[in-house]
Amino acid sequence: MSSDKVFDVIIVGGGPAGCATALALHRLGENVSFLLIDDADSAVFKIGESLPPEAKRLLQYLSSKLPARLEQDTSNGIHTNIVGNASAWESADVHETFAIMNPFGAGWHLDRASFDETLRETVRGLCLDRCGPSGQGPPIKVEKARFLGIEKDPRSWIVSTEEQGTNEKRQYRSKWIVDATGRKASVARKLDAKTIKKDALLAFYAVFKSPAEDWDHRTLIEATETGWWYTSQLANHTRIVVYHTDDTDPSSKHARKREGFLNLLYTDTTHISKTIEDNDYQILAESNYPRCTAACSSYLEPMTNEAECWTAVGDAAMAFDPLSSQGMITALRSGCLVGEILCQRLDGVKREEAATQTERSSIEEVFLPILSDYEKKKKLFYGLARFDGEFWMRRR
Repeated sequence: MSSDKVFDVIIVGGGPAGCATALALHRLGENVSFLLIDDADSAVFKIGESLPPEAKRLLQYLSSKLPARLEQDTSNGIHTNIVGNASAWESADVHETFAIMNPFGAGWHLDRASFDETLRETVRGLCLDRCGPSGQGPPIKVEKARFLGIEKDPRSWIVSTEEQGTNEKRQYRSKWIVDATGRKASVARKLDAKTIKKDALLAFYAVFKSPAEDWDHRTLIEATETGWWYTSQLANHTRIVVYHTDDTDPSSKHARKREGFLNLLYTDTTHISKTIEDNDYQILAESNYPRCTAACSSYLEPMTNEAECWTAVGDAAMAFDPLSSQGMITALRSGCLVGEILCQRLDGVKREEAATQTERSSIEEVFLPILSDYEKKKKLFYGLARFDGEFWMRRR
């Protein structure tokens, strides 16, 4: 087992939060070295496709290449723009807002796996710039590997990995550890942190394909008695349909199977089912849809331990209800902020050089206001829904 390669920071997880942390470290920490460990398969479909238009500023801050790449990929049909949002929430009628009225413009329905891979490619590009023949500065590295475990000795953290392809076991050392492994919080849980779930929300989803062009590029949301649905158009004449309900609701058993999922879709929704029918959408035949994933509100306790030099970021630290559509932008923003604070700790970066130019004495001060604001807005929006069943009352 190879060992004793030392970095200032090891980031486990190469999604938006992990890559944002890495890019912020590179931007601000001239003397900061880091390792990004990730084992994601970019060929596997990934839910969580909505990116609000205000993310443009964050992407520009992280790398000037990212906004142009996002626009290029959209032009090439990998992603699609969101022209507006439509919801049947407070009443059975659809209420719309349009991107043309947003000062930031249109957001995106992403091919999420492709977008995440673009972020990782950007980080890999930094490795070439800094570590190539003419590169200078502390080492930075991206490793395609599975996280195995973590321990600590008096000198540093020790992270164990298994390299993809070769299955070679390796160990790396670092001063700081960042857990960016998403809801599973793989690193933090090994450090005895606990994920606190605020509810039992599940998301059942399926990807449909149409033989014809569908010109509806809105995000459509619809409340029902036992939960809520949304649909977004993706690239290549495909559309995702998602049903959210609690794991204790009887409908959750039906939604796990294709027949039950479709029955709920056509029985309980009006607008979404019409969109599917009008465009002759069918669930992808070769797939194992519907699939189920956790969608609950949760947070890590503790989210960070600066005395021990570790922190979570993104969904590992706090995961949001998909109704907020803020999961990805919050992951990017929190990654920026954590990267800034780590640069202050490790490299003495001045506050005026950071993106926020906001004084924060601890990483915890990054997370707590975000979590508090989210909880208030979540209660407000669920309170506006027209239904009063058990699903809705649990959120009021």
